Amino acid sequence: MKKRMKPKSDILQILFYKTFCGILISCLLAACKSTTGIVSSGTEIMKSEEAFFASVLDHSFRFHTLSAHLKLELDSPDKELSVKAHLKIVYNDRLQLSIQPLLGIEAFRIELTNDSIKILDRMNKRYITESYEKIKGKAAFDFNFHNLQSLFANHIFIPGESGISSGQFRRFRVNRNKDSVILKLKDETGPMYVFTTDNDEKLLSTSIIDKSGKHSLIWDYGNFRNVGKQRFPFRMEALLTAGDKTRGVVTLTFSQPEINNPLNTDFNIPSGYEQVTFSQIIKLLDKQ
Repeated sequence: MKKRMKPKSDILQILFYKTFCGILISCLLAACKSTTGIVSSGTEIMKSEEAFFASVLDHSFRFHTLSAHLKLELDSPDKELSVKAHLKIVYNDRLQLSIQPLLGIEAFRIELTNDSIKILDRMNKRYITESYEKIKGKAAFDFNFHNLQSLFANHIFIPGESGISSGQFRRFRVNRNKDSVILKLKDETGPMYVFTTDNDEKLLSTSIIDKSGKHSLIWDYGNFRNVGKQRFPFRMEALLTAGDKTRGVVTLTFSQPEINNPLNTDFNIPSGYEQVTFSQIIKLLDKQ
């Protein structure tokens, strides 16, 4: 007997909640506590490396607002999908992602702020609004808004902090190779953060490995092009692994981003929508 196919709406629902939210939101990263017990290199830090670090920060992509249309591809062991999306970021305030799988019609909207996450599911007329404290413990990594913002903005960051300065250079262990500079930051009780740059001061990759070493998130950057007079990666790929297995990949391909324009970031919940929790959604999807 042939296996009965699920309706298309059910497939989309499962994909976005279980794959996208699982990979890009719940499982992203970054301890909310400040880092302590940073491992030093044990050798004197060369001035040239410190100057390089300062230059990397100085060349970071700077904006007050960022808006971009993009192609979002989701690939997990049992699901693949490519959809259109619209990203909005108000720096250090909020990040919104609108998922538009069909004819530019919004199916999901996700908003992250300093203290909470909201998801609007227009397909099933329901919504989620929860603090990060309630989400902690449901993923391989703790969650922090500023760290996620840094991933989308191609920035080096310090876990749990809202900014970074050149004076914090000595908190990193530095390995300089012929073609790259690797910056490592480790909390004695938490994950390892690894930032890889090239000799042109571009951040090429951010990796986060949990304390056990069993889970990792690798966020790669490529296809750098100019936005105004600044460099921005028009392709990003987020790879989540567990042990020696890949749990999923999210690839983002940007159209021409726009910066520093006024943005409408309203997040209105329509009347009649049902409020649900992450735990309820996970239980429902585990039965699919």
